[in-house]
Order: sequence, then C-alpha cells, then structure tokens
Amino acid sequence: MRQWPGKGEDADSRPVDGAARVPGRLDLPVVAHEGPVAVLVVDVVAEQVLSGNDAARRLAPGLHLPAAVEDWSRAAGLEAAPGGLDGRDGTSLLRVAAGGPEPGQQTTALLHRVAAHAGEALWATGAPLHGAPPPLQTRSLLVLVPVDLPDAYGTRAGAGRDHGSVLSSGLALTLSDPTVEGDPLVWVSSTFTQLTGCTSSDAVGRDLLFWTGPDTDPHALARLRGDLVRTSRGAVPAEEPAADAIRETLLAHRRDGSAFYNHLTVLPVLDEDGGTAHRISLQSDVTAHVLARHERARERRDTDERLDAARQAQTAAEDADRSGRLLLTLSEALTATTTVAEVAATIADVVTVELGATGSGLLLADAARTRLDLVRSAAAPTPADGVWSRIGWGDDVPPAQAVRQRAAVFSGDGTASRAADPVTAAHVGPATVGASASLALISAGEVIGAVFLSWAEPRPFSSRHRAVLQALGRYTAQAVQRAVLAAERRSAAEVLQRSLLTRLPEPDHLELRSRYVPAAAGEHVGGDWYDAIVQRDGSTVLVIGDVTGHDMAAAAHMGQMRGLLRAFAYDRDEPPAQVVTRLDRALAGLGVDGLATLVLGRIEQVPADTAQAGAAGGRGLRRLRWTNAGHPPPLLLLADGSTQVLTSEAEMLIGLLPDAERSDHLVALPPGSTVLLYTDGLIEHRGRSLEDGIDDLRRVLSSCRDLSVEELLDRVVVDLVGDSPEDDCAILAVRAHPEDRPRPAEAAGRRVV
Repeated sequence: MRQWPGKGEDADSRPVDGAARVPGRLDLPVVAHEGPVAVLVVDVVAEQVLSGNDAARRLAPGLHLPAAVEDWSRAAGLEAAPGGLDGRDGTSLLRVAAGGPEPGQQTTALLHRVAAHAGEALWATGAPLHGAPPPLQTRSLLVLVPVDLPDAYGTRAGAGRDHGSVLSSGLALTLSDPTVEGDPLVWVSSTFTQLTGCTSSDAVGRDLLFWTGPDTDPHALARLRGDLVRTSRGAVPAEEPAADAIRETLLAHRRDGSAFYNHLTVLPVLDEDGGTAHRISLQSDVTAHVLARHERARERRDTDERLDAARQAQTAAEDADRSGRLLLTLSEALTATTTVAEVAATIADVVTVELGATGSGLLLADAARTRLDLVRSAAAPTPADGVWSRIGWGDDVPPAQAVRQRAAVFSGDGTASRAADPVTAAHVGPATVGASASLALISAGEVIGAVFLSWAEPRPFSSRHRAVLQALGRYTAQAVQRAVLAAERRSAAEVLQRSLLTRLPEPDHLELRSRYVPAAAGEHVGGDWYDAIVQRDGSTVLVIGDVTGHDMAAAAHMGQMRGLLRAFAYDRDEPPAQVVTRLDRALAGLGVDGLATLVLGRIEQVPADTAQAGAAGGRGLRRLRWTNAGHPPPLLLLADGSTQVLTSEAEMLIGLLPDAERSDHLVALPPGSTVLLYTDGLIEHRGRSLEDGIDDLRRVLSSCRDLSVEELLDRVVVDLVGDSPEDDCAILAVRAHPEDRPRPAEAAGRRVV
C-alpha cells in the first residue's frame, strides 16, 4: 500500500492479513478504506471542493479550499484511466462525484497520477448525499484510495470496470455531525443499508456506533469512543492538527440480529478554519478476514508452542548427557527390531554408547503379573544364579518397585543403589554400580515389564534427564509390544500355513515335490496352496491355486475351497473341467465368499496307451489333462532341457459365475519330463511383468535339466524369489520317471514344508 508524501501511516493502516498481491493484476486492498484514505466534500452544483481531510490536503498541497473541482484535480495530478466510468476515456473527478443515474448511486473510477507521481493510481468512489439535510443534499463525498498499478495495467481497457463493483459494493459510508451532542448520523449510503439492513430512516439521528451490541469488545469500543471525544470540535487545540483517521474493527449487528465484523474508519471533514465540520465513516464487512486472521494467529500460537516444546526438549537432551541423540538413535534402532531379544540388545547398545551406561537389562512380566523374567540377548550377561534372571513382583528391588508403582525409580549414587538393589549389586559387583534407573514399561494401560540401567559413577538425574529416561521407557514399551504382537502373528500364521500344507502322495514312478515360500512379512498370510490326490483308478490329481487377498480371511477361504476340491476330485472319475465347475457351483450354493485362480490337472493313462506301451515292453504313455481358471500357465520341462508353456484360452476365475464354460486340455508327458505348477508370487515382482517372469522361469528350468526335483526347486526359489519375497508363492513339481525300470531312490516320498 502506498503512502502519500507528508504524514506517515501508523500500524493500523496495514492491509488486513491475507490481502494477496497477484503479479500483473491491479493490487487493490481487501478493505478499501485501509491506508491513507482521502475524503473530499464536493458541491456538485457549484462544482467546487468545499472541504477535505488531511490526507486530501496532502494530495493537493498549496491549494486552499474551497476550490474548483478541476483545479483540485490538476493540483493532485489526476487523470482518468482508460476504460474508466461507463467505459469512456477522460472521466473527470466531477463526474465521479456526481454518482450514477439513480439517486444516491455510488460510482467508481480508476485515476492515474501524472507528472511527478507517475505510476501511482487512485481508486475513486463518489457517493452523492442524496436524502441528507440541507445544505448537504447538493453535495457528494469523494473517497480516494491509493492502489499499486503495474505499468502494463494502465494500457488495459476496462481496468476500472474489472474491479469497481468489488470495491464499491463493499464500501459503506455514513456522515455524522460532531457539533451535535452524541455525534448523530445525518446521512447513510445505500451500501450501508446493504451492509447492515438499516435504512436511512432507521439510522439517521442515531449514534454513529448504534450497530454495536453487548458482545462487542468493550475495550475496543471504549478506545474508539475516547478517540472520537478527543477529536471533537473544541477538544483539540487550534494549533494542533486533528487526527486524520480513527480505525477500529468491531463486532457489529445487522438489523436482523446477525453479527459480522465491521472494519470502521472515521475521517474528519474539515471546515475553512481547520475544525471538524463532519465525520465520514467508511465501513466494510471483514468477517472472513478476521476469522482467517484469528485462525492464523492460532496456528502461529500452536507453532510457537511446538517450537518452544522442541526447544525445551532439545535443551533437556543437551543437559542430559547427549540424551537427544540417545532418543533419536534409540527410536531409529527400535523401529528395526522384530523380537524382544533384539529390543534388549538394542537398548544395551544405545545406552552404552550414548549414555555411558555400564549395564542394562530388559525384564518382561509374566501373564499373571507374579514375576519379571530377564530377556536373554547377546548383549546381556548370562547369569549364573537364578535370582538375577527372575525377580518376584513383590520383591523389594527397584525393577519390582517400578512395576508396582507404574513409575521410574532412580538411585543417584552407589550406596543408595546397592542398598536399594542388593541382588543386582551382588551379581554385577558392588564397585560397578554408581547409579541406577529402573523404568516401568506400560503399554495400553498395562505394565508389561521394566528396563534396568546402571552406571559405574554417581549421576544427579536432573528433572530433564529423568524425562529423557522416561521417554526411553515409553519407546521401549512400544517396541516390546510390537515385538510381542509380531511374534503372536507369526505364530498364528505359521500354524495356519502348516495346517494347510499337503503331505504329498507317492504314486508309482511319479515324483512329487513342493515348496511354499511366505512373503517377507511374517504376518503376511496368503491364499496360495498346492495339493495332490491319487484317485481310486490310480490317476494323480494336481492342484495349484491362489485365493485373492493376503490376510486370515483369504487363508480361511482357501481352506474351504481346498477341502471341497479334494472331495470333488476324489469322489468321481471326472475330467478336470467338470470338477472345477462342481466346485464353482458349490461355492455359490454354500455362500462361500472369495475369488480364486487355479489349475487342476490329472495325470492319467488310458487303456489304449497302456496296450500300446505293453507291446513295446513299457507301462504306458502318461498324459496330463488340465483346466485353467485364470491362473498362470503350467510349464513342461522335457528331458532334453527344452520347455513348453501349457497355454490355453483364458477362462473365468473361481467365484464369479457358477456356470462359466470351462474346457480341458491334453499334453503328453514323456519319460523324464517335469511339470511345474506355481502361483504368481514366483514370477510377478515389482518391475517385472508376468510375461518376463515366465521367460525367466523357462530359462532357469532349462538350466536344471540334470538336477533332481529337489535341487530344481531350490534353484527356482533362489533365482526367482530371493531372500525377501514380496508375495507368498506355492510351487508343485511332478517328474515322470521311466516306468520300464525300478523307481529311483530320490523319488521316495517325503513331506516338504
């Protein structure tokens, strides 16, 4: 916001917080009457400027009032901006003062200052005093607000029209008479009626602050009334200039009782003698800006409080012997722990390096809360006595006291530590305990254990140091709770996975081997499974499947599908497609949720094959008949190292359409060939498509033609899955050994987990 030469503006003339400045656009204030506002009283009939405030006099220095409007305009260096009032060039100050075509209608125009003031601009608002008492009814108020105008903007047509409606509609004006007791209103603009709902008949004759209420800030209101009294006629010595502007933002009330924040600027209109003849009040609804300012102030307070808390924490950390680095290091280190033994080792490492502790121990409470058991770790000493590794809940030692009191117990010197905890002192040696701290570990409101720390030298344990150690206890409790929950989830996942693994059958001259590789996350239970069944006629049924989802629900759905499919596959001598169709219908009829992909295959020998092979001295040619329900295709590895992808037309997943059409496919299994069935976790990884994964799998299989089935599966898992699998995967391999010789020793069946 510009300031005119002469009298500087005080802090109250700043724009309301949040008044944005947009490059290349006319930079208007959010509230029009913030800043050095000039006010003129113009006699439209006589075409004269009768009076003005001090800011107006600074605009046209050396010109005495009254003066012709055109003379004042020239003295102020004003000219109309292009596209001014009504879109016509050459808009004069007098035309702005005359107002619009409707009686009392306010008008606006953008005016440039020329010559020495080039680049400055004024936003002019004219308000005829229509309905005011004589002799004011022939006069008009001119309000001039400085704006920042970019150079390129002055050449734009329509500059005034772009922003005039915004300012004129938000600027309400009133005129009051300070020469009369109570400073009553003598005129209000139509925009004041729009702002407050009070018409001229409602407002004229009343106190100019009649719109305030009991919830208006009494201090701000008293300050405003005091300023008005001090600037009244006779209250200011003649040799002292009257105050140019009085500004205040107050909670106001409209005629209908609704409240809003009113930004008020009261300006004196001076007579020929320099006295205050009238007061003009400029008013705007700034509720949104006040609320935004309050919100920003609250955010600043919150930020200041957070910064202050951070500074206090930093100071406490520095005063507590590198405790800040301890908490940071401990937090980062504990995040990587997955077992309570790792938590204990991490605490020992961190407190030794960062706090200079000579000993530490993590003790966990048993379920009945009768004792504390020491967690074994590589960093903790292995005790020769039982009392060190197990402490009774009621023992009179600091760790037990800490858990009973649900608090920390500090001993600052060796004598106090040895007296308070003779068991520990006896174990680690009296000379090594100079100070100790026992911290209760609390998670979800329950005491889950304690941490014991000891130092060889006495230490004071200031309040800040104690706070840091208590934070260490909280971090440790969170890490212990995470480790315990992870162990429980791992246990549940392991039990579930093992229960769903099939003990593979041992069909004659067929070698079946499998692998199940869980995802790297221990609790990441999947819906992948494999299965194998020998039917009554000797045919071997193979299954590989994947239920959507990676949680306990997916594993439960998988168990239901697996059980139904085993029963259907064994119950009847049917082609694979019919077995899968029966499964799909049963799932729909039984209301079993879940979707799945699977491949169901059957290794069979038909009588013609057997007869043909018998004539040649063999046992018969094996064939694989399979159906695929949206699953990755099986692969066939031949004895010469070549591979074949057993592709088929894409068919519907299980669980979508019970009567979906399904088809069977047939391929010969020469002696020495190997069929590999797998789930997508084997071939689909981040950055690798299914097609690329299948190509990689074929390459690995080709390199394994001389390996046993066990070795082949190990190579596949190492090369394609690695140490940190992103998803679980199931693999089922079947090798067809020649039937004209004894069954190989490596084909002896064993359970693979």
